[in-house]
Amino acid sequence: MAIPGGSLTTTSSISNLVQAAYDQYVRMALRSIPVMRSLADVKPVQQAMPGSSVVFSIYSDLAQATSTLTESADVSSIALGNPSQVTVTLAEYGSAVSTTKKLNLTSFNDVDSALADIIAYNAADSIDNVVGQVLCAGTQVVYSNGPSGTTPTSSATVLPVDTITTADIRNAVVTLRTNKALPRIGELYAAYLHPRQSADLRAESGTGGFQELTKYVERTPFTAGAVGVLEGAFVVETPRVLNGLKLASGLSTTTTISNVALTSNVATITTAVAHGLGVGQVVTVAAVTATTLNGTFTIASVPSTTTFTYALTASNVTSAADVTLLAVLA
Repeated sequence: MAIPGGSLTTTSSISNLVQAAYDQYVRMALRSIPVMRSLADVKPVQQAMPGSSVVFSIYSDLAQATSTLTESADVSSIALGNPSQVTVTLAEYGSAVSTTKKLNLTSFNDVDSALADIIAYNAADSIDNVVGQVLCAGTQVVYSNGPSGTTPTSSATVLPVDTITTADIRNAVVTLRTNKALPRIGELYAAYLHPRQSADLRAESGTGGFQELTKYVERTPFTAGAVGVLEGAFVVETPRVLNGLKLASGLSTTTTISNVALTSNVATITTAVAHGLGVGQVVTVAAVTATTLNGTFTIASVPSTTTFTYALTASNVTSAADVTLLAVLA
């Protein structure tokens, strides 16, 4: 149909009547499921009273009696060893959010119901991080000799080429059984792996691969992310396991950048603390001031524990302080 002559009334003519439409359903941010707390399985069974701390007592076993008994003689009694004790101090974690009556009356979304979900997740997320910090601070660590040919002596010396293997899982299980560690589920130990670490294991050929969960447990796994059984370990995939940064950094996969520079197509990033990264690792840089350096790159060199470089074809950027975050991808 032909458009009649004269002036047209368009959306720009009466823009006050044409407004953006909002979805009343507000979605939650992407989340990883808290899983570390499921490893903390020692809880009070018969707590005597409320208190600021709980003391757990542990009996020691008697020494093995390997001598034969005599029919005509009574067995000599021996003293029971004094139980050892472990004291756990109770603590609270979490956040609080206060809202106004006016917000509830004027918001197009039910803020209170969203807050209940957000605060509950924050509490679980916070406690999971605390548990993860305790696990990462453990001193009973076994390092394997990866493809680099050099056995790491700390998490900071693990190189990107030192990928996990089925033999590493097998040796860890052997160490646990040798030291009489209690299995986590049935006769299986828990193995929490980053999805990229799990991918390395799945890429292996030969025997000793993943076995189906239903062979050992009911169809409902004991925790989210359970993917299978490998060499006596119940494998759980979770992005909460560190993948790149040294364990001392906690569960966070980001670290603060303190200085950036770009000279002759080589970007140099300085971090506020030791980053634990290695050559060949992939990182995402999000600089606040020097946005030219932003993007995802492969690390070319690591001059020191707090610096690394990558190739970037762009105009030079004078060395300058910058406060932002570096996200570690692989």
